[in-house]
Amino acid sequence: MRLKDGLMLRQVAGQYVIVPTGERVREVTGVHYLTPGAAWLWSQMEGKEFTEEELVDLAEQHFTGVTREKLEEDISAFLKAMGDANILEDGIMRGSVFIRLPKNDVKSKNTRSDS
Repeated sequence: MRLKDGLMLRQVAGQYVIVPTGERVREVTGVHYLTPGAAWLWSQMEGKEFTEEELVDLAEQHFTGVTREKLEEDISAFLKAMGDANILEDGIMRGSVFIRLPKNDVKSKNTRSDS
């Protein structure tokens, strides 16, 4: 998985904020704040493909006083929140997709043709 393009992390008034740019403004709505630890994790994710396990490994090397199990739990929750906020390219379809088909080209399975 990877972070979607068109997203920047900025520090504003002492808070880390995800800022969408360009087309992402329509997709990533709301204000998303990150803790300093999550901002560090973002820096490890930025511009590259990664797996959840790779992030746990990096976090385990970086942070002290926390168990691997707690890191796994926290990073899993973080990635779920990022996915739910439409910030990750993770292969999961979210939201709704509508396809409009012309009425003349659509036939029901139950429609009989008596020609």
